[in-house]
Amino acid sequence: MHLAVLTSRRSNRWMRRIVPALLAEHVDVRSGTERAQAQAVLDLRPAYEREDCAAGPSWFFEVGGERAGMPAFEEASTSAQYVHVALIERTRDGELLVRRSGRFPYASRYARTMQRIVRLAARWVREELAIPSPDAAALAGESRPVQRNVTLADWLKFAWHEARRIVVHALRFTFEEICWDVAVTNRSVDDFISDPRNAWLHWFARGKREFLADPFITRGHDGAPRILCETVAAGAPSIVSIDLDDRYGERSPVDIGAGAASYPHVVDVDGEVWMTPEQHRRRSVRAYHLNGSVRELSAPILDGIAAVDPTIVSYEGRWWLFCTDEDDGPNYALRIFWSESPHGPWHAHARNPAKIDVAGARPAGNFFVRDGILHRPAQDCRGRYGRAIAIQRIDVLTPYAFSETCVARINASSLQRPGAIGTHTLSHGEGWVAIDAQFARWSLRKPLRRLFSR
Repeated sequence: MHLAVLTSRRSNRWMRRIVPALLAEHVDVRSGTERAQAQAVLDLRPAYEREDCAAGPSWFFEVGGERAGMPAFEEASTSAQYVHVALIERTRDGELLVRRSGRFPYASRYARTMQRIVRLAARWVREELAIPSPDAAALAGESRPVQRNVTLADWLKFAWHEARRIVVHALRFTFEEICWDVAVTNRSVDDFISDPRNAWLHWFARGKREFLADPFITRGHDGAPRILCETVAAGAPSIVSIDLDDRYGERSPVDIGAGAASYPHVVDVDGEVWMTPEQHRRRSVRAYHLNGSVRELSAPILDGIAAVDPTIVSYEGRWWLFCTDEDDGPNYALRIFWSESPHGPWHAHARNPAKIDVAGARPAGNFFVRDGILHRPAQDCRGRYGRAIAIQRIDVLTPYAFSETCVARINASSLQRPGAIGTHTLSHGEGWVAIDAQFARWSLRKPLRRLFSR
């Protein structure tokens, strides 16, 4: 894969980072003088230089609001929660086509944000060289005005917002305590999504300090419906089962003998109930039979990936597994795997990461059919983890293509629960719908507990 790179005489941080990232992806990077022999040309020059010399077909990146050759400067100088990134092709006729695009979260500081963008942007280039996108779309909307200069006032705004983000992140990490609670309603999932404010929700936590999240519904040994959810004890997540008829009753641990586990997703496989919890530290996805005693399958169904929130569905004759990867960053890069059998072998989707969007990539519960079309809940993590749930309608799902559209959004205010600031799991089963809610409070005891726990 030969790639000719056009650079500016005046090097900037973007050029210094993207070229090593391309080399790390095993792309054969050549100088711009060899563009005639290259498979493609990547133009890394600032926008104002590209406009002055726009001849010839090439690719270039549009990374947020660029100012004076500095990508995402506008986002860094405001309270933006994400950066929109696009890999754009300029054809021989001068038409602009979007080959890849995504919304990356703005991290606690500019350097970390750009590090995430550079890594996946280089992967985009490598994948486009290997398998060009069949669905490149014409660039919509008007192009941004090109800003050649940055004033002192602009730099002061940049510094202020960078400092504010770092301080807020540090304060949250040090003093903010997060707690979750789960609830159920006996409305249908379609009715609940259409009007969540009028649903009567039955909450489970026995006190403000009990931690319950990631609810999924299944049947117990006695045939009665139960709710599986994550709890936290001594800082380690585990899974418990609670009788739906007794919200204050016994929390029965689900012993899978594998250390930390969360997101107890359940799926029916040929009449058997499987649980596929998140165990990303094991770098595998493992399934457990829930019929009778809990029993692990002899081998992981997917190995070699730090899968976050793995969610399985059967669709159009294939089995599909949706997750994010802890190595990418858990909240914005969706990965899809498919198989002819739930036992495998599983194959990576040709476009992985199939979607990059902090507002709707990470799975948030089991799939459901609405108006005859498959839908999936996804997490909206703009601003903070677990902000809201985005309901995504699956438009295209094949081993080579994927697209979806957000058709609804459930946020904390929809739950009518005082003090709730977020929600991140929606599931259904056995005639019930389950959801969770996030709460935050500031505590001076948190740093002391962290200190003494060491």
